[in-house]
Amino acid sequence: MIEDRERAIAYITGRICTHSNARLIRDVETGQLIMMSGEVTEDRVHVYDLQTRGYVAGSRTAGRWNLFHTSDNATIVLIQTEPGRFAGLDQSSGQWFTVMVTGRISLVRDFVPGRSRRYSL
Repeated sequence: MIEDRERAIAYITGRICTHSNARLIRDVETGQLIMMSGEVTEDRVHVYDLQTRGYVAGSRTAGRWNLFHTSDNATIVLIQTEPGRFAGLDQSSGQWFTVMVTGRISLVRDFVPGRSRRYSL
């Protein structure tokens, strides 16, 4: 998955699970901080990524979020499989991924090429 989409998903899932109003997300491996802001509720997402200057917006229907990333014109489907765990599909690239949120850390794992990255709120 493209890094800005991955970061947005980590931010959104982290906020869903922690109910935090965090405005920063940190890539744990690189230490890079990215400012993000907006609304994340159980049924609605509308966040702004200051690095890409793009929005991620969408809503939850029938247990799944349909999100649109304006920077890439990408559609992402996200399903919470159990508390703190999500599965998703980046429809633009055709890549499946999972997210596991533990505390304030979101671990995003791509099925192909089999890499993972941690982000912290």
